Amino acid sequence: MPRDNRTDGSAHTTEVNANGAARGAAALTSLPPARRRAARTAIAAVFFVNGAAFATWAARVPAVRDALELSPGALSVALTGLAAGAFAGLPLAGGMVARWGSRRVLAGAALYLAALPLITLAPGLVQLTAALAAFAIGNSILDVSMNTQGALAERAYSRPIMGSLHAMFSLGGVLGAAVGGLAASAGIGVEGHFLVTALVLAAVCACAIGFLLPDAPRAGPSAPLLSLPARGLWAPGLIAFCALMGEGLMNDWGALYLNDVAGTSAWTAAAGFAVFSVGMVIGRLAADRVRVRVPTEKLLRGCVLLAASGSVIAIALPTAWTGLAAYALIGLGLAAVVPVTFSHTAHYNPRHPGDSIAAVSTVGYVGFLVGPPLMGAIAHSVGLHTAMLVFPLLMCTMVLLAPLLRPASRRRSDRGAGS
Repeated sequence: MPRDNRTDGSAHTTEVNANGAARGAAALTSLPPARRRAARTAIAAVFFVNGAAFATWAARVPAVRDALELSPGALSVALTGLAAGAFAGLPLAGGMVARWGSRRVLAGAALYLAALPLITLAPGLVQLTAALAAFAIGNSILDVSMNTQGALAERAYSRPIMGSLHAMFSLGGVLGAAVGGLAASAGIGVEGHFLVTALVLAAVCACAIGFLLPDAPRAGPSAPLLSLPARGLWAPGLIAFCALMGEGLMNDWGALYLNDVAGTSAWTAAAGFAVFSVGMVIGRLAADRVRVRVPTEKLLRGCVLLAASGSVIAIALPTAWTGLAAYALIGLGLAAVVPVTFSHTAHYNPRHPGDSIAAVSTVGYVGFLVGPPLMGAIAHSVGLHTAMLVFPLLMCTMVLLAPLLRPASRRRSDRGAGS
């Protein structure tokens, strides 16, 4: 008898959640077309800001290192601030979004952008590590809230748009890196560069926030402030882990592989990263149209196999031209994996997609953070050419995990049957 009471309670809670989610979706789809377009433009601007701000930091790491005269070991210690901030910020961000809503939490962009010039004011290693931790916490809060807004925009449009939003993140990264490179070549100091960049990007965010979408009904003050993965989120979490580890390997080791293994010039090695980045942008812009026609599982499997084929070509035929072609395939293949996974994750808890996205992001960014140093350790032992076999291994793992991304309706049905 008590078991029946618990079952009835669980069924009632599921019904309430479903009804709340349906009402929220109906409110979004009933918005005027001009309001939806304004919201999409605003959300895309926030994605762009996020990518541009992080690329600004990444492009000037050597200048920050030289200003403080840090050794490679000391720089590695400082970079642990990024990892610590991400691990602390991602679970916290999910709880914040569930309690206060993504539009309010997007104000966390202020912390993210304020930390950018703060990095340049650090007088030593300890202060730099703390500034990078604050930068990463702000990035995590912005990342979860903007992806939650992206999920809401998809509901408003009743069709996939997450890929195009992530393409704006990639475009922001390309522009931020390009401006950083130009600033470095012109001898512009990081203090002025970071301050002006932060002010410009803050102005963009300030204009965008007023056009963001309202959240679905929230859980109120009883919502937990920490969001950890539920059982049903481990499959998308592990897919995000593998995909983001692959992106991290390409970011940190892609150019070195072309230079050291394929024997290309430094310019060609840099062009390889540019080709990979362009492939990511094109793939993300195309992903939304493909998602309308292809189920999530098949789309992910096709994307991963495309990226795997590129990695096999790069390993089997390490030359300049085959390397550039391979990197284009890898970029095209990896492009859609993270946005499609996040979009799928948002349906796990339709009323509060932010905590689900945060949980999957937490698992995924572990791969992004641990992948490059792990690759370094393997390359030190067996050489970079052999170590690159890690990449197709990650792709094979995602192919095996893709069938676990069941449709949200089936998953809710399964949970109700198991109550």
